[in-house]
Amino acid sequence: MRLRFRLQKKLNVASNDLRFTVAGREIVLSAPVPDTTISDSEWLIANARGLPSEQEAVEFGHKLRVAIELASVAARLGVDAGRDVATSGLGKVVRESIAAESGTLVRDNVHGLDIFEDDPRVRFFTMNMTGTVRANPEPFLPFAAELFEQAASLSDKARDMILLLNYALMRPEPVAQIVFAFSAVEMMGQSENWSNDQKKLLAELASTAEGDTTVNERERLEVATAIRKSMHRISLRQGVFRLLDRLDLTDLKKSWDDLYAERSTLVHGLAPRPGADYGDLAFRAVSLCGRILLKAIAEELPAANRYVDTFFELPRPSR
Repeated sequence: MRLRFRLQKKLNVASNDLRFTVAGREIVLSAPVPDTTISDSEWLIANARGLPSEQEAVEFGHKLRVAIELASVAARLGVDAGRDVATSGLGKVVRESIAAESGTLVRDNVHGLDIFEDDPRVRFFTMNMTGTVRANPEPFLPFAAELFEQAASLSDKARDMILLLNYALMRPEPVAQIVFAFSAVEMMGQSENWSNDQKKLLAELASTAEGDTTVNERERLEVATAIRKSMHRISLRQGVFRLLDRLDLTDLKKSWDDLYAERSTLVHGLAPRPGADYGDLAFRAVSLCGRILLKAIAEELPAANRYVDTFFELPRPSR
């Protein structure tokens, strides 16, 4: 099993490989370019050998991918584990010619999971270019190993949250981090619905507006229609506040409003201004949204927000 993934922050590991254990099986982590230290590569490969069958290798690989993605979010790293598509490779004729001449079995360089028969003749076609911010391998790798069994049972909604937060963490541009971090929380808030009592009240208000003869017919019908249409959706802010109440994060409402106002000035105003530094706003936005999303994920997997105070502490805004 070969899982090739990319990290936003390089790991602070001075050796060419790092071995760690997942579910009793040794994983060898290395850079894709020979004689390259892990700390010098944003692309990494996790290899596991000796899996007894293709099916077990596939299952192990998928569980490892989910665990790594979740541990990355929890440790505020940012990972792109791919969708099992080759990013470089050679044509079939060229591969067959190389195999005939030298016996080398050249495989495409897959971004994501690749399962194949263990053979010393296997080689990968790869090209690489680089540039640097490093992170410690702890708690990232030990936490991924710990989450391995539980992470596979996460719901699609939780996986979507992890994907969006990783996507925000992977963006080098502060403005993109801000947009994607807030969008991930708003997506969660939109799953909130009006209560039955609220729906009943809205229906009564629509009927009252429709029958009010003090207003001309066209205008009162427009108001009634607007009320009825709103029955099927809660505003973005209402949805997020419902989510915060449900997660027992009511104390974050003011922080959300304050940061969202800054975000709205940026997105809807004349900003981003040329030369302006939005790094501080991006850091605070990802910190706030990360706390909310990890708490939501922790409803399914309680350990998910263990490191939230370490990596997603809410700083005071700079003045």
